[in-house]
Amino acid sequence: MTPRLVAREPGRYRLEGAVDFATPIPPALWSPDIAPTNGRVTIDLGGLEHADSVALALFIEWERRAREAGFRLVVAETPQRLQALIRVTGLEALFAEGA
Repeated sequence: MTPRLVAREPGRYRLEGAVDFATPIPPALWSPDIAPTNGRVTIDLGGLEHADSVALALFIEWERRAREAGFRLVVAETPQRLQALIRVTGLEALFAEGA
């Protein structure tokens, strides 16, 4: 399933679908409409059906965009497989879970 980012409430979004080698990533997945609340945006990853290292690369890009825009990117409900990738790559601090 093609991934999509769904706004849940101000500053909180849910990523749904698959983010992997087999699924094209829509160029507008991270839109200019993403707006922080209290200096941060939370992306709930609980809607991911499948994620691999492509997802990790996407989140690194999103973190860069957030930093450049002056806010913090926080992830929530990270699937176990993705948590393992984050640990193996040493990126825990970059993707600290938040609520």
